Amino acid sequence: MSTAPFQETPNTNAGLVQIGTKEDLIRQRLEEERSRLESEAGIERKSTNHFHRPIENPFTKSQREKTTLLFGGLTWKHEKLIHGALEGLGYKCEALPIPNKKAFQLGKEYGNNGQCNPTYFTVGNLVEYLQNLEAKGLTKQEIMDRYVFFTAGACGPCRFGMYEAEYRLALRNSGFESFRVLLFQQSGGLNQAEAEAGLALNLDFFLNILNAMNIGDIINDVAYQIRPFEITPGQTDQVLDECMDLLHEVMRRKRPWSLEGKWGSWLNKTKFAGT
Repeated sequence: MSTAPFQETPNTNAGLVQIGTKEDLIRQRLEEERSRLESEAGIERKSTNHFHRPIENPFTKSQREKTTLLFGGLTWKHEKLIHGALEGLGYKCEALPIPNKKAFQLGKEYGNNGQCNPTYFTVGNLVEYLQNLEAKGLTKQEIMDRYVFFTAGACGPCRFGMYEAEYRLALRNSGFESFRVLLFQQSGGLNQAEAEAGLALNLDFFLNILNAMNIGDIINDVAYQIRPFEITPGQTDQVLDECMDLLHEVMRRKRPWSLEGKWGSWLNKTKFAGT
């Protein structure tokens, strides 16, 4: 590559349109030199194929009765309360089982290398559940038509913000590329519902989930404080199971709130109608 300073050629054709600039010439020389160096080093330039989010089938309102929502990653108390809350909103739902060693191994097999253990367990747990459905006789297409997975999402490069991508990567690598993953995010506000969406992320949804999470935290805390002082061994867990069954029914039978009369008529005319 020449190191001689660039000399601009005088314009001898003043009446002609000039094509190219100094910047164009610099880019051309840089590209030529890059190609020469790569050729000498035996480097073969390859085209870059960027990852694109897979196209998923939508989850619509008409599919709600025959589609099961899967969720997990919480304590069994929180999951039982959320199960009741979702059933109270009219959804078919099922909590994923507690992750095991096989789930961890599947997460490492189909997910990114170098992830943290929680990611391996939660992502692998979903893959294991779907594989078990397939082992029971369901085809992949039937699984993708009848089940969806919903979880929380967030922005940023932190672990929590990357969970959605990890779920999608593992699902693709395990043969469930079109399996639907639904998110509700902190940045979406209290109404993230779309027209005819199968999962209506509206005020009722968020209040029910929030109540389930808060009650689960309280029950956990109370049980931890009572258990060390129980007189009859195991009685705390026995009463805890009874309380959870009762609270599950309360959440399941709870009806969405509504305004009636003048306030209800006025609300139905605003943008908040149906939320």
